[in-house]
Amino acid sequence: MMYSIQIFLSLVSLFILVQVYQYLETLKSCVCFHQNNKYKINVDMLQFYQILEIFSLFIFIFFITMYKNKTLKGGGSNIGIKFFAVISTLILLFISGYVSVYSFLLYAMSKEDCLCVNQWQKYFIYIQGVFNTIYFLRLLFVFILVCLLLSFK
Repeated sequence: MMYSIQIFLSLVSLFILVQVYQYLETLKSCVCFHQNNKYKINVDMLQFYQILEIFSLFIFIFFITMYKNKTLKGGGSNIGIKFFAVISTLILLFISGYVSVYSFLLYAMSKEDCLCVNQWQKYFIYIQGVFNTIYFLRLLFVFILVCLLLSFK
């Protein structure tokens, strides 16, 4: 039962992410968006983030399917895990910070009367921006804390 609910919610999330991606694609050809785009919002970066979200959703579905089928087993080597953790944390910090900034800029810019910008998908971008800001701050604080703890060795 829980597996079915997770798959259903994942499919709803996938639908929303694809709709937001398509919305961002229409912004590229929106005349009033480009005229009012005084902040130079990087729509390609926001689209890239949507692709990352879709990809991570597929990974999530894969893992819950593997867990459901009991083919996911523990174990493995720890070689390179620290390096991978640091690099992935830095990349996540950069991407989440970037998306936070551009989501806020889209919010600030969308107050103009522009029909192609004022669609329902923009609210999901705002939500992503808020949660990315929180995520960015949490990652930054954890990264700083780990660096401080490692410096006291």
